[in-house]
Amino acid sequence: MEFLIEKWFNKKIPLNRIEKYCKQLKIKKSRLSEDVNLEEIRVSCVQRQIYPVNSIEKYIDMLCGFVGQAVKDNSHMIIFPEDNFFDLFGLIPGFSFLNQTLNKKAIKNKDKEKNRGEESHLKGNNYFLTTIFKGVAKPAEAGIRRIVSLLAKEYGIYIYTGSYILKEKEEIYNAGSLFGPDGNLIGTQKKMHLTDFEVKLGIKRGNKMEAYSLPFGKVVCPICMDATYFETFRIAREIGADMVILPIANLEEYSTWKALRGIWPRVQESYLYGLKSSLNGWIAGMHFTGKAGIFAPLSMTEKRDGVFSLSPSYEGNQLITANLNLKKLYEAREKAEYHEDKNTGFEKNFIEKAYHING
Repeated sequence: MEFLIEKWFNKKIPLNRIEKYCKQLKIKKSRLSEDVNLEEIRVSCVQRQIYPVNSIEKYIDMLCGFVGQAVKDNSHMIIFPEDNFFDLFGLIPGFSFLNQTLNKKAIKNKDKEKNRGEESHLKGNNYFLTTIFKGVAKPAEAGIRRIVSLLAKEYGIYIYTGSYILKEKEEIYNAGSLFGPDGNLIGTQKKMHLTDFEVKLGIKRGNKMEAYSLPFGKVVCPICMDATYFETFRIAREIGADMVILPIANLEEYSTWKALRGIWPRVQESYLYGLKSSLNGWIAGMHFTGKAGIFAPLSMTEKRDGVFSLSPSYEGNQLITANLNLKKLYEAREKAEYHEDKNTGFEKNFIEKAYHING
């Protein structure tokens, strides 16, 4: 089945078809993003609803809609969410009927299962989803990366792909890529901290994080669950990052307090800008929620709440945009009285043992 799915997707999203369609798009090229005032760095984060497509052209149109709006808003960079490939499941023959059936069943049972967690209504779908993920992986990765490369070059903007399934040998990873306005790949980052559900699907974790130097600062690109742990952002600071790109797709009913376990507190701890994109909606019996947001240390925001911009709802489509100022970020770090304080005794006696740190 995996082989048949891969063969089908290679047929449905060939690179020559993608290139032909992108060339036909009437795109008005923006100014090059290299010309950036470090006190006025404009970024956009996508919040979008899953919408299974029946052609790769419709998927490209969806991406173009968000990128085009970001360019109109004079953004230098746009960030798509985690699992930005789910819409492509619609290319599988018969998926529309199966998707509707699974979603209706999950919605019907939602009240009965709300106290039993995500495993209860997804348990029967694990093999099905694992097979699809492995079959879709290579053609979807190649297609998404080619689309984003072409759009980044045509629009003259930095684009983070959102995450997709990366297949290396026989292992699969949750990963995302950053492209520059010249259309070239800047880097690809694997998700390092997995949910229990991802582990059950056989997804493997990444084991390192890289910082990428852009004309407007250094960025890192962890994924969703990575922000649950303070170590991720501490490492980001230590490798010189100024901002964190964080795509999410939360497989849970929305809760303000659950949302607060992620990027917002990490930004306050680390004095980094946080750029969160979000995927929402139903697919294959799974319900995703989440708000896109752009965050900064408390002292840098007008209401002293650490929020530059936040989507008003956890569902539906939204593009949020804000200006970042590296000069003010560095000033805030200098003024932070307790920022980067360390308890060396505690670290020596506990953290080094827990994380097997030497030296």
